[in-house]
Amino acid sequence: MAEIVVVRWRDIPAQVIVGKGRRAAKVQLSERFEKAIDRCAMRVGARGTDAYLAEWRRERVGETDTDPHEAARALAERLEAEYDDARLRALIEAGGRESSAAGAPA
Repeated sequence: MAEIVVVRWRDIPAQVIVGKGRRAAKVQLSERFEKAIDRCAMRVGARGTDAYLAEWRRERVGETDTDPHEAARALAERLEAEYDDARLRALIEAGGRESSAAGAPA
């Protein structure tokens, strides 16, 4: 079974990784996620390298026995759909925290 991980800055996803090491399948989310992370970091004052880096985390979201590349691509597509522009804006306004974002799922 390959581990499925979502790399996030606070609660904003940035990348999906399935598997470990050199054989891991990695899918970076679209540029709008990168821009949302940058805008949010500036908004909360995480301008210094240490403050910015401290907010990154790897969230284990499950395992799969399917092809790692297919699993990574499928989850990335799902995240792209779930995090529309309005949700990303709400996260930016909430300092990158899902629990503070308006309309965040429970």
